[in-house]
Amino acid sequence: MKCPTLLFSAPMKTDVITIDGSFGEGGGQILRTALSLSAITQRPFEIHNIRAHRKTPGLSHQHLQSVNATASICNAEVIGNHLRSTNLKFFPGEIQAGTYHFDIGTAGSVSLVLQTIFYPLSLANKPSSLTIIGGTHVSHSPSADYLTHQWLYFLEKIGFAAEIQTLRAGFYPRGGGEIIVKINPQNPLNPIHLEERGELLIVHGISTVSNLDSNIAQRQQTQARKKFIERSIPHKIEISKIPAIGKGTMLLLVGKFGKSQCCYFSLGAIGKRAETVADEACDKFFYFLETKGVIDEYLADQLIIPLALTKGLSQYTTPRITQHLLTNIEIVKLFLPATIVVVGNPDEEGLVKIHCHV
Repeated sequence: MKCPTLLFSAPMKTDVITIDGSFGEGGGQILRTALSLSAITQRPFEIHNIRAHRKTPGLSHQHLQSVNATASICNAEVIGNHLRSTNLKFFPGEIQAGTYHFDIGTAGSVSLVLQTIFYPLSLANKPSSLTIIGGTHVSHSPSADYLTHQWLYFLEKIGFAAEIQTLRAGFYPRGGGEIIVKINPQNPLNPIHLEERGELLIVHGISTVSNLDSNIAQRQQTQARKKFIERSIPHKIEISKIPAIGKGTMLLLVGKFGKSQCCYFSLGAIGKRAETVADEACDKFFYFLETKGVIDEYLADQLIIPLALTKGLSQYTTPRITQHLLTNIEIVKLFLPATIVVVGNPDEEGLVKIHCHV
């Protein structure tokens, strides 16, 4: 196998990018994107006002693990990597493939930690193996199932190669979920051009419970099937149980279209009816159908980094231009020689164009 080469030359260590963490959406994605691209380009950065727009500003356990995990894979020098820190300086070294084990220690998202270090390790010179322990099914982050069924599906089309195995689910507040990830080094080769999604073929669903009566999963399935039957939408929803330390439920839906796919899910919570879980996931999907979106708004955000690393022009339509998307784009442009244009208004559907010039 031909080893990928670093796409971007490294500047002098004194060339430090300065980032205001309160910019735009003002959340943890600003930090995670900066960490990932700093490791890839070997450009140091300093960030102030980390997560300034959040109820509890600064680094939480999840964000601190993203910092330390990225530092581990590229031998970085870090200043300010402690809980609740609102300022950080990061000086990356060379990316080192290998076997890594990261334990967030809380129900913090394993998915967001993975997405931070995935791209640097994908551009390394050898395969890597990761074990990440924490929350696999928690709010405000993609679930492990979303990563497997949606994120990896499109990354493979771009040219990345990886496998994700969920050994144990981690729901809020217990956490304790565990995923194993195998990453094979690749150069991203294929831009994405998705002008239309095509005809809806079928909706595949997974209704999951952990340490709860399987009747809850059946109720989620029944409610979702009812809503799809009302709209004459072909569907197949399976029931599954996932080992976990704590209790939790999820309904995940993957809409398969002729030329693309979307993915939405909803999580259970104490006092939340199974029917409500199903309604939430279905309503998100039905909203998508009312737009010209070719992928869901979450993936529209998550594809910015990989496509900015892929030479050529990519474009796709998102069902909703989120502040998260717009903020992420501005951070990517600080590190990479890419032109990224969004045509449309915030909170409405729009076209995203990404042109990597290397």
